[in-house]
This record gives sequence, C-alpha cells and structure tokens, in this order.
Amino acid sequence: MLESKSEASRLLGLRLRERRLALGFKQESVALLAGLNVSNYARIDRGHGNPTMYTLIRLAAVLQIELSELLAGLAVEQLPPTRDAYIAIDFRRSQESIANRRLG
Repeated sequence: MLESKSEASRLLGLRLRERRLALGFKQESVALLAGLNVSNYARIDRGHGNPTMYTLIRLAAVLQIELSELLAGLAVEQLPPTRDAYIAIDFRRSQESIANRRLG
C-alpha cells in the first residue's frame, strides 16, 4: 500500500473519508458532485493527494462540512520537508544578517 505524501494529507483524507462514509456516499458520487475525476478524488480520500483550495472548498460543500473542520490542526510540521522552508522570522533574520555583513 502506498504511503501518504505527508501526515497532513493522511489526516485530510481520513476526515474526508469519515464524512463521506457517514453520509453514505461512494467515492464516485462525491467525485461526480464535486466535478472531480474519480481517481483524483480517490487519491485524496486515501490520503495520497494534494488538493487545491478550490477542490477543498468544493469537497467541503458536497460533504456538507465546514472547510475549517477539514483543515483544523494541520500545521507546517505535518508537511513533507522542503529544502527552502522558512518561517517569516527566520527569513527576516537571514535578510538582516546579509545586510549587516554588507555594512560591516
């Protein structure tokens, strides 16, 4: 079985799947109602996809759930690591350090 891209993808997929099953929908039905390709929706539902914001909004509408409920608690630490990941304060410190070296 394929692993999720990230913990965030896994949790999102779990929330979507739980809501879909609670409503008694099949993956095909949700995909059709949201205007998605069935295989693309299935990847998201299994925690392997990386849906766009538009897709998330459509899925939340179809599944009658607030978008905030789908995204609650997801954080940057749950994303795959990236080489250039910065938070704003780190970026600012880096820029200040470069400026200080030029002045010094």
